[in-house]
Amino acid sequence: MNFRKALSIFLLGWISVLGYARQSADMDWWREARFGMFIHWGLYSVAAGEWNGKPVDGIGEWIQNFAKVPNSEYEKLASGFTLDKYNPEEWVKMAKNAGAKYLVFTTKHHEGFCLYPSSVSDFDIERTPYKGDPLKELVEACHKYGMKVGFYYSHRQDWREEDAAVMQNEYDGHYGKPESEVKPNLDRYIQEKALPQMRELLTRYGKIDLLWYDTPFDLTKEQSQAFVDVVRELQPHCIINGRVGYNLGDYGPLGDNEMPAYRADMDLEMVATMNHTWGYKKNDHAWKSPKDILCSLIECVSRGVNYMVNIGPKADGTVPQPSVDIMNFIGDWMKVNSESIYGASGNPFNDNFPWGYVTRKENCLYLHLLREPADRKIVLKGLLSPVEQACVLASNQNLTYADGEQFQLNIPANLDYARVPVLKLVCQQPARFDQTNYMNENVVSLPVATGRIIPGKKGVLSIAEGGNTQNFNSETGKLKLKCEIDEPGDYLIRIFTSRHWRRSFAKGARISLEVDGRSFKNVEMKKDGEIANVRQNSYPETWSDIGTVSFDKKGVKTIELSVNSTGTFSRLGFFGEDIQNESEDNIRFMRIELIKK
Repeated sequence: MNFRKALSIFLLGWISVLGYARQSADMDWWREARFGMFIHWGLYSVAAGEWNGKPVDGIGEWIQNFAKVPNSEYEKLASGFTLDKYNPEEWVKMAKNAGAKYLVFTTKHHEGFCLYPSSVSDFDIERTPYKGDPLKELVEACHKYGMKVGFYYSHRQDWREEDAAVMQNEYDGHYGKPESEVKPNLDRYIQEKALPQMRELLTRYGKIDLLWYDTPFDLTKEQSQAFVDVVRELQPHCIINGRVGYNLGDYGPLGDNEMPAYRADMDLEMVATMNHTWGYKKNDHAWKSPKDILCSLIECVSRGVNYMVNIGPKADGTVPQPSVDIMNFIGDWMKVNSESIYGASGNPFNDNFPWGYVTRKENCLYLHLLREPADRKIVLKGLLSPVEQACVLASNQNLTYADGEQFQLNIPANLDYARVPVLKLVCQQPARFDQTNYMNENVVSLPVATGRIIPGKKGVLSIAEGGNTQNFNSETGKLKLKCEIDEPGDYLIRIFTSRHWRRSFAKGARISLEVDGRSFKNVEMKKDGEIANVRQNSYPETWSDIGTVSFDKKGVKTIELSVNSTGTFSRLGFFGEDIQNESEDNIRFMRIELIKK
């Protein structure tokens, strides 16, 4: 090997190392932030969930697709996109006052309409009565108030463009011709519209902190890479979300409103709605409570992931009052409790507790209480480091505790659980923890991610980024879990699974369990219940009661889980957010609970 070639290889290696370090450093602000605000705004905000005077089922920003509206009709909505009361500074200040550290705005959603003046397409803001560039004004407001700013861009779906038609999964009927005559050319769409518009977005508006792509669908890896390369070229410090495709982004994707089932070991972000829709839909009054949205933020941080909550402004630029109220509620809480959110990592114990969530920052633990703990006491089994201080975070009120074989914290009687009090524990450094699945308030929770995988004859199951099982069927092995039982007695075995709402609970799914020598063979899983929470309309979490097991004595117990048949699912249609581990030859387990009777 000659010297020049050797030097070239050496430099390329160091460029790779430095590039990785640079990208890691660029992620620092995002990891510190933990909380962002999404904004979905477009012509769908004018339709507001109705077409020809009739409500259209489904989320608001998909109305053109769901109602099969031709482009020639849909484009008429532009005259009603007035932005009469648009005040970007108010939006940014609302986000900032709530404690959000970054904002992501829909520059072009699937409808293909650009919320800025585009030289590439005339289907843009200049068709509306608004004489200005709302994107420019929003970016300037973000920079003024120190808010990190991100652009959402639908890089694969564009219902305005015949070349971008997704024929395999949906024919949207927008092009004024029969399906047989629609001949999409995805490469042409990417080269002639999508990438040129990305260049506009990345060169006209100064520093951009985050590029948020969506629904990669059938893009090739090379096509996804092109959307990465244009960002790396023009905004090298801008980070990229996971939905660009093929794990090419700087952090991983979750489904819409999907909460991980376990502490994440990679950078992830949950995006969430305040009701059932992203774009404004006037008849969607199913607003989640401010406390529930706040708890979603806390739970995300307890799982080690970011949380970005959405607002859907009206066509005139006003934000629905329930969204304002929710953001204000979060802001009031963050003013005294943000220490437990910013820069915090996930719960160091194996699962959250019946009374609430735990986050961690170095040697400090933050206990977020959703309700009063049993007997007003918290026992933190698995905490191995002595505690040096315990207090209420908001008031600095000292708490009493016993730090013996097991740490026990005494809870005062005056806490306001409607506002989610936070207790702070300062542990002796370094903080150390036992990873056993312990019993808390008569329940042992065993996240599947804590199990040991035993390979099968024709493959091996795995744990997805969301902490749930993937590729788990009769031929891909078993999962072995362990836990500690405090008391002898009878315990109900309850198994939790989750799927995207467009895939029903699998009928005919059968599993086998070995629980401390007791066999439950080929048991059919029934839908015995469903958790009522803010994710229920997106990723419903279902439980199946398998049976009762009796333990003669306390101690370590072993559970071995295998799949006999995955059953059959009723697919309720194609949908853009249906992107996570949804193979039909898989049971998507989340956790097993042993509940003392």
